[in-house]
Amino acid sequence: MSTLLASRTETANGTAAVSTKAPAELDVATFLLSVTAAATESGDKLNVYVQSSADGGTTYDDFIHFTEVLGNGGAVKHIAIVNFRVTPTSALHVPQDAALSAGVNQGPVANDWRVKWVVTDASTDNASFTFSISMASADD
Repeated sequence: MSTLLASRTETANGTAAVSTKAPAELDVATFLLSVTAAATESGDKLNVYVQSSADGGTTYDDFIHFTEVLGNGGAVKHIAIVNFRVTPTSALHVPQDAALSAGVNQGPVANDWRVKWVVTDASTDNASFTFSISMASADD
């Protein structure tokens, strides 16, 4: 298992570059979002995406959008399984930058990856989420 995003505490939107094997070397991978601490209000939300870029980081496209984490939900884990060798879920589409509905776009992705998170604060400027993402493949 490799770490895509080390544990971090976030209170605002952000992105982080990901260093991993090129997708061309992967057949199937399992991604784990582990939220170890969540905000306290039900309206506080965390949305996490794994994205790829085909143009060196100018345009990103979601291929994973984990299930939204609610502030009053406590520690949770979500799993996404991606098969990079199947016919794409959508062979032709407009790039989705933090716009994919919760789920996975199956099929090949570009080599440049990043993780993007969106934090929504319900009202009191106290939304804080601690989370990490790891990935496992048959090659690990």
